[in-house]
Order: sequence, then C-alpha cells, then structure tokens
Amino acid sequence: MENKSQNRIILFIDGSNFYYKLKDITAERKEILKLLDFDYTSFARNLIKSNTLTEIRYYVGAIRRQNGPNKEKSEKLYASQQKLIAKLQQQHIAVILGNLIQHPDKSFHEKGVDVRIAVEMIRLAREDKYDMGYLLSSDTDLVPAVEEVRSFSKRVVYVGVSKGQSFGLTKASNNTILLRDEDIIPYFPKTLLEDIRKTAKGLI
Repeated sequence: MENKSQNRIILFIDGSNFYYKLKDITAERKEILKLLDFDYTSFARNLIKSNTLTEIRYYVGAIRRQNGPNKEKSEKLYASQQKLIAKLQQQHIAVILGNLIQHPDKSFHEKGVDVRIAVEMIRLAREDKYDMGYLLSSDTDLVPAVEEVRSFSKRVVYVGVSKGQSFGLTKASNNTILLRDEDIIPYFPKTLLEDIRKTAKGLI
C-alpha cells in the first residue's frame, strides 16, 4: 500500500468541529457568512499533496425546525445550515446528517455523528473505496474505528489542531497533521482573506 505513488484518498470531516475552527479565525470580522464560501476542495487537495482525492464527506448534526418559544432561533439556525449544505453540495461534497439534540438548558449537542463517521470509515475501507483516510476530527471516540480501518490494510491520517489535539487519535493513526491558521486562511474568499491579513498586521 505504501509503495503506491498515488493513494486514493477520502477526507472525512467532522463538520461541527471544523466549522467552529473556521469561525474562530474570523471571530473579529463581520463577514462571518463568507465562511460559507470556504474552498474545501482546494483545501483538501493541498492537504493530501500528490495523492488522488476520491471524495470529501462532511458529517454534521441536522438542525430541525421547532415550534413554540424556540421557533425563531431554530428557523435562523435551520436556514443557515441549509445554506451551508447547498454550498458544500456545489463543491460536490457528500453531506451526511446526524442528529442534533436540544438539552433542557437550551444548548444543542450532536448525537450519532461520530457513529456515522466510524461506520462509514469502516464500510468504505471494507469495500476498498480508498487507500488512505484523512480524518479531520479530534473525537477520541473514533479511535476504535481507526484501528478497525487499519486492520483492512488501510492507512489513516489524523488531521487536527494543536489546541485540542487528540493524543489517542495520534497514537492510533499512521500519521498526524496539525493544522495551523496559515494552513486554513488561504482557502477563505479573497475579500475575507485580505481583511484577515490586514488585521494580523494591525492595519484595520
């Protein structure tokens, strides 16, 4: 497997975690909606270098419309997520929905997203759909799935960030890539990229 000049790659993205990483980078800017235009495809191709990008799969909890006192908030969240899904699909990214549960304190938490990632990583490995899986998530619950994927003679690259790195995934995977802001910023829309750079230089 390692002797192949080009490996077939599937990038598995834990959408919620990565979206909030993007949001952190632009937290001081007003152009938050431009996050919807992040170029996931170019980002992925740079990430995997000379390998062959077979597919990008984006996993996220589905926001449901609600009635009652939370109706207005749920409608806004639902509309925002639908815009995101449409943008992802325009880039030919497969969007896989899990559940989003609202707790009594009104906060939302994903349920089943990690299970969907785990099941599909294993299924697609068994079906020989990829040689290397790039896992953009720091959810340590995915360690058993990584170990199972490797039992099919597939390789797994854990893609995380320094802050919040999963040492369990680092240990379980064949390789680890820790993203820096400069690995992400170039794939924002040009106007937003210029604002970020000016902010870093203290110009605005």
